[in-house]
Amino acid sequence: MPMPVQPDDRFSRMFEQAGAHYAAGAVEQLGVYERHQPVGGAWALDYEAGTLRIGEVTVHQSPLGSLGNDGSWLWAWANERTHPPGSSRLTLAEWLRDFGERNQIYEFVTPRLELAEFPEPERAAWRLALVSLGALGTRGFASLPLESGARAFVLVDDAGVPAAGFDGGALTGLLDRALNLFPYDPRLTVAGYLRRHGFETRESADGRQVQGERDGYAVAVRFTEDDLIAAVSHGARTGPQSARTVSE
Repeated sequence: MPMPVQPDDRFSRMFEQAGAHYAAGAVEQLGVYERHQPVGGAWALDYEAGTLRIGEVTVHQSPLGSLGNDGSWLWAWANERTHPPGSSRLTLAEWLRDFGERNQIYEFVTPRLELAEFPEPERAAWRLALVSLGALGTRGFASLPLESGARAFVLVDDAGVPAAGFDGGALTGLLDRALNLFPYDPRLTVAGYLRRHGFETRESADGRQVQGERDGYAVAVRFTEDDLIAAVSHGARTGPQSARTVSE
């Protein structure tokens, strides 16, 4: 398989497309994780044991990558000094690299990315980690400051962290946050989120609405001509006069 082509822009089109697909579900899951293991306080990261402790809460983690003082991002699978090749702790990072190869995502297969070229390198690294969370379906990620001034990013792959459930009442705010982070394709963001929660989705003929249905529960997201969200409706579909909640 040919390697993905280096993007002309800061992030490639294929990365932004993947981000659009996974953004809402990843943001939702990250919020659940951060409530389970709040940031702040003393922490300890043990790569050998595969654990991360923050305060009184310990979770299982796998290394994802690191952001250096110079703004360079190094994937864990390329960091042979810290993570010897063949280490079992690299399973998730290597899966993500293979995912990048299959889907032609340049960022996931390039060992070192120069994020210093971005206005906010740490935000760029955070976006890499968020899409990684979504693609892998893990329960969260953490960014940890090291004594050197670099930051270590780890994936939280711990079944003890609750999985996010669908919440129709929070959908409008969630989509707003996701689209602010990944505005590439709003319809893909809506469809990707609904499919994550088991909805069958379809788009209206005019492209102005994405609909989803699961076990008699229906969701519809309507867009303006400028691809902004105009309204979100959701509720049980029990008949022609289904109960609905609408957010403008």
